[in-house]
Amino acid sequence: MERTEFKSHISEKYNQNLEDLFSLVLEMGGLVESQLGNTLKAVKGEDKSLAKEVKQVDKIVNKEELEIDRICASVLARQQPAASDLRLIVSAIRLAVDLERIGDEVVNVSKLAVKMSAVSDVASRALPGYKQLIDMLSINIEMLKNVLTGFAKLDVKEFVDMIEDEQRISEINSLALQEIKKSLNESQDIDAEYLMQMIYSVRSAERIAAHIVNMGESIIYLVNGDNVRNFKPEKLSQFLKDL
Repeated sequence: MERTEFKSHISEKYNQNLEDLFSLVLEMGGLVESQLGNTLKAVKGEDKSLAKEVKQVDKIVNKEELEIDRICASVLARQQPAASDLRLIVSAIRLAVDLERIGDEVVNVSKLAVKMSAVSDVASRALPGYKQLIDMLSINIEMLKNVLTGFAKLDVKEFVDMIEDEQRISEINSLALQEIKKSLNESQDIDAEYLMQMIYSVRSAERIAAHIVNMGESIIYLVNGDNVRNFKPEKLSQFLKDL
């Protein structure tokens, strides 16, 4: 599939709507990617102002999801979309939903930076689960970058390691939760409030990976027409390797 397929209609308005839809998904993805990167920096530096910026960007992300919905509804109401156009519309709606939810989860993670910036006796890096959280966010950033590149190029070859990356994040999440649980059981001199926020953060990081995989599945549907959303991880991983 080539992006030019969405510019080949007689109606210039129709072409423009499809191009706007494509561009808006990429723009929304770029905003969420920046949220992820800034959250990683905020957590590392206990940067309250950067964490607040992440929350402000989330408001723009939410507005862009609504705009994508509006364009899709307009095209469906006024045009008779061809099969490839319908796949773009369906995929755009799904991608917007997952991007919006990733944005929400990123905001949840950024709250750790806000909370830890208010205390001087405990550093974020001293919290159990901190290293694992940093690793998870770093993998999330690469996963999202690959998925957005695949969408921009309409090429799903970028997704070959997607399932393995999600499984790595799940394993790291388990290690983080074990470490936090051990700390709670041993009654270490760390306020339970900080440990609970770390639990929320690592769980959000795991959910981010799941939403990125959902995005990959939506792009596979757009590019190849294959509905792989109900594939088990092993089957989806093999599907990607066989492409």
